[in-house]
Order: sequence, then C-alpha cells, then structure tokens
Amino acid sequence: MPHGVAIAEHEQQQMPARASASEQPEALAQSRVKAKQLMIDSLRSIQLQGLSPVDARLTAAGDLPVESFQCQLWEPARAVQELQPDDGVMMVKRFDNISSPDSVAVMSLKGQLLGYVPRRHIARFVNDTTCGHVYAVSQDAASLWRLTVACRPELPPLTVDTIPANLASYARIGEALNPDDWEAVQAVTLQQAGYRCRECGPVGQLQCRERWRFYEGYQVVKLMGFAAAHPQVCAVKHLDPCCMPSKPRRQHAVSLLQHINEWCISEAEDYLNYVRALVLKRGKEQWTFDLTWLTENGFAIPARLQSVCGPAIPAHVKIRLQSKDVSERRSKFVKGGCCFQ
Repeated sequence: MPHGVAIAEHEQQQMPARASASEQPEALAQSRVKAKQLMIDSLRSIQLQGLSPVDARLTAAGDLPVESFQCQLWEPARAVQELQPDDGVMMVKRFDNISSPDSVAVMSLKGQLLGYVPRRHIARFVNDTTCGHVYAVSQDAASLWRLTVACRPELPPLTVDTIPANLASYARIGEALNPDDWEAVQAVTLQQAGYRCRECGPVGQLQCRERWRFYEGYQVVKLMGFAAAHPQVCAVKHLDPCCMPSKPRRQHAVSLLQHINEWCISEAEDYLNYVRALVLKRGKEQWTFDLTWLTENGFAIPARLQSVCGPAIPAHVKIRLQSKDVSERRSKFVKGGCCFQ
C-alpha cells in the first residue's frame, strides 16, 4: 500500500463523526466552554510560572535561529575598521525613503549609518527595528572591506519610543479613549497576542501599549495598533530619554535593554544617547499623528487628539514585500548559505 494512502486512511479513522444538525449548536457551545477553560488554565500556568521578562525572553529567543548576511556598505572604510566582532548594531526600516521605501538600514547603536541589508534578504525583517551584532569584519583581495552581521530577524527588540516633544503629552492613546473602547482594545490585543508579551514572550503580567511608526520625511507618527507588553517593558518604551542617568528608571531601562537585546552596559548607554539626540532633533520640528488605525477599526478619534492629527501617510509610502509567502522567502534565505546556528 502506498505510504500516502496509509496516512490518509489513518487520518480518516482519527476524525470524529460529523454532528447532526440538531447536535451542532450544543457541540459548538461545548467547544466554546472548553476553549475558554483552556485559556484560563494557560493564563494560570503562566502566572504560576512567574517568569521575569529576561527569563521569558531567553525562552523565546532560543526557538529562533541566528542568521547572517553581508551588508552593502555605505560608510567609508574607517567606520567599518573601527567595528569589532560582537559589537551591537541595528537594522532599521526606512519607510520614508521614496526611491526605495522597503530598504533596511544597518546602523551602529550610536546612530551612524553603516550600510544596507541586501535586497534579497529584506523580506526576512518583519519588525521595524531589529537588533543584531557584528559577526565578522574582513578585507578581500581587492582591499574592499566586508561587514557580516548576525541577528534573529523575527525577534522583536526592546526599544524606546522616540515621540517628538509636541506629541509627548498625547502619546498615551488608551488614556484618551472612551473607557469601554479602551477595554475592548485591551481584550482583543491580549487575545490576539496569545497572552504573551511581544518583546519577552510568556510573562504573568501584561499591559497594552501603542505601536508607533515614524515617517521622518513627513514628520508623521503613525499608530500601527497596540501590543501586549510586560509592565517593565512598557516603562522602557515610555522612558523619557532626557532624564538624568542617576534616575532609577533610567538605570532600570539600561539593565533591561542590556539583557533583552544582548548588549553590554556601554552599548545600552550608547543607544539611549542616540535616542536622546533623536528626540531633541525631532523636538525642533512640528510633528502630527496619523490615527487612521482607530477609525479603520471602528473607534472615534478622541476630541483632545484631533488637534494634533494631520493628513494620513501618502499611499505610495508602503512596503512592497507582500508578493511571496514568508516560508518561501525563509527557505530561499537558508538555501543561499546565509543561515547558521
């Protein structure tokens, strides 16, 4: 007997008989009760575990492979020569790059542009920002410098929201929403997240935070939705980068950034200094919110936020990477010899 036929017959034997028309409503109700009980049990198990954000992050990161690529250099040789293996770097999507809105820039933690991710690997980067490390710095026979970066493209990093000064007091969208609307947003967000922190994974306590996207060339901050996050993660996301280094909340942010993103203390400090400079730069400009996410999901824009809302992002500023399935892109990426454990 062919192997495929045997598998098909086995699956057919395992399938339960279809319920009759009269039994379907009762069966559906029972399945809903079971699903709800499973959700409650899973939440209880997570709370009993009491995982810290760092421990949960280590668990989540262990399931994802480390991948490498050779970036297309932008800076002169001196900038590359100064890099050392294991130095932290960031891969940042450049949505406002009109000539190539799907480009991903490779930057140092001090904000220096080093190069770009090759176009054939761009589709692997699902987050607006990805953290990685220098894997190798080399020089070929033609005296050209090469930079190889290692990262987990699917692993969300822990970053600080760089909200411009004129919008900072309006950035807590949940506080401005109607209480019933905010409760609905939280319930749906936590359910869709599988009751897992976006940055850390399975943790006991969860809150909802905003997900922002920054369009530098248009001075627009676009609301992309909400995410489930541990309270300590929310504290880092909402950190004022201009606060003094001696403040306990900044010291805690440095510690969490260090452990979540696999940085050393100096790298976490470099990143916070870069964030501070970026916020000060944006503070000299007049930015607006794009809150079309609220209206698209049936929520009214609160009255106090309407004065800081501007026009929506132009239609041509979009990612052009929806033509192929993620699994297909991943297989090509690995087959190209750019994946290692």
